[in-house]
Order: sequence, then C-alpha cells, then structure tokens
Amino acid sequence: MKKTICLLIASLLIGSWCSAQDIPVKLISSGVGTRQFPDIYGNRVVWQDTRDGKADIYLYDIETGTETRITQGGDNHKKPRIYGNRIYWQDYRNGTSDIYMYDIAEGKEAPVVLSAVPKVDLAVSDRYLAYTEMNEGKATVCLLDLLTRKEKRMEAGPAGQGFAALGIDYLAWKDERNDSGDIYLYDLGKGKEQRVTSNPEAQWSPSVYGSLVVWEDNRNKDVLPNYDIYLYDVNKRQERRLTTSDANQRFPRIWGTKVAFVDNSQGEVENIHVLDLVTGKETALAGCSQDRYTPAIHGNYVVFSDLNGIYLADISQTR
Repeated sequence: MKKTICLLIASLLIGSWCSAQDIPVKLISSGVGTRQFPDIYGNRVVWQDTRDGKADIYLYDIETGTETRITQGGDNHKKPRIYGNRIYWQDYRNGTSDIYMYDIAEGKEAPVVLSAVPKVDLAVSDRYLAYTEMNEGKATVCLLDLLTRKEKRMEAGPAGQGFAALGIDYLAWKDERNDSGDIYLYDLGKGKEQRVTSNPEAQWSPSVYGSLVVWEDNRNKDVLPNYDIYLYDVNKRQERRLTTSDANQRFPRIWGTKVAFVDNSQGEVENIHVLDLVTGKETALAGCSQDRYTPAIHGNYVVFSDLNGIYLADISQTR
C-alpha cells in the first residue's frame, strides 16, 4: 500500500510543523524523561511524563499551545484518559493503583475508585468509566456508571479479561473464556452482551466508535504472529478485514471513518498509519527510523509517542 512518509529533522523544535504532502506532524512535548500513553479529546492532549523522576500527567492545549502539569506529589500517576473536561488516571499514592480524576473547568482533583485491588487500563465516555481489576492474578473488566455510581463486573468464570474500550453505546473488551482471546461487546442501553469473534487465535486491543468496533487479530498467522486489523459493524452484523500485509498491524483506534494503528512494514520499525474506511487509502504518519507507539485519535487529530516526545498529526487532509 502507498505510504506518505514524513522525515522529522533531528533539530525539530517544539511547536514547528513537518509536513509530508497532505499530513503535517507536530512535536508538542519533548525533553528529559519519557513521555508515553497520550490521549486526546477535542483540542486537549494528555500523557504520562517522567521529566521529574516519577510519572505525572500533563495536558497540552492545541489551540493555545500551552502545556500544564496536572498531578503533583511524590507518587506515580499513569496512563491518563480524557473525555470532555475530565482527566482520569491510575494513581499510586495509596500504595496500589486507584483511579483519580481532575476536572479542568473546576480545577479540582477527586478520587473516583479506591480499593486495595489494583485497577489498570482505563477507558472513559460521557457517562461511563471502564477499567481492569487485577485481583490475585485474575483480570476482570469493570464498568462504572458515573451518574448512579453502580458498578457491573463483566466476568464469566475464571477467565481473564482486559483492554476495555468505551463508545457512547458499547463497551468492548478482550475475553479469554473460550480461547486465547475473543472480542466481546456490551450494549450499554440494552444491558446485553455479545460475542464478536470466535476464532481460536488471539483477538484483542479493541476500539469503539458508534456501531463500529476494531481490534488486532492473529488469525492469519503462519509460523510467526501476523496481526491484522479487523472491523465489525454491529448494525450490519458484518465483519471486515482492514489490513492484509505480512507485517504486523496493531493497537487500532477508531474515530469517525478513520482508523489509526501501529504498523511495522517499514523495515520492522513501528510506525503510525491511518486508514480511511471510505476510500480504503492507508497513509503513514511521521515515518522515521524511531519506533512510534500507542496512537489515539479524535476528530482531525492523531497523537502518538516515541517515548522521547509526544506528537500531533493533523489528518484532516487525508482522503
């Protein structure tokens, strides 16, 4: 597939743009420490940052170009998620992984879920918070209604779960009750659960937008793993394979008609690609010699990390 590659200049300054035909890429944060696990909502980007030795949560405003440190203190704060004015993260101030929230509009921080059991891999929507509870080696996906404060556990026997993803109407996750991992959906309005995949190979890391769910899938492996991106349309009850190369495509994230994912077809370097579901066109972002990780997508933007920095890609011109 054709790929547009943007070579970032070694001396790229924060705030300067590097464009490759129709996709600009911007370095929005760099320096000492590592920067990982970015997330985006609207014009706001959050990530985990160790510039002060421990992990803190930082916020970047795309419109103003300003960066703000959100968390303080001597403990780790990891893997943030943002929705609207709320930032959620894994917080270790109490000796385990609890969930805390910061309200940007009010400028206030508050605990959300506190217990002795570690809680990891958060997902958030307008009304719900999902996370994986790690209890004595067993991983269970939990769904918390932020309005009623009622919690639902998605467990079905001793099988492990994880990789929760939330849309407005659905919760998706990886579930090992049948084999090495299937994708399951829970209809938030109807309260009904649905098994999406049934292949015995591993399917995981789902993402949800509207009635569409995407995930990484190892069903086409030979001797070595060969992860592809698949899509399921709940309304049409149709499954669709999105990538077909011998390289691995992993960690998909969907918004609207665009899917961002990690691809290692460029000499086995981990790069970020964007696939347009309407045109079928796949395009590479910032294809440099250094690995890129954990994309997140919202509206016209994709954010990602190379561990040293956080990058912003404007995908509004991709067709």
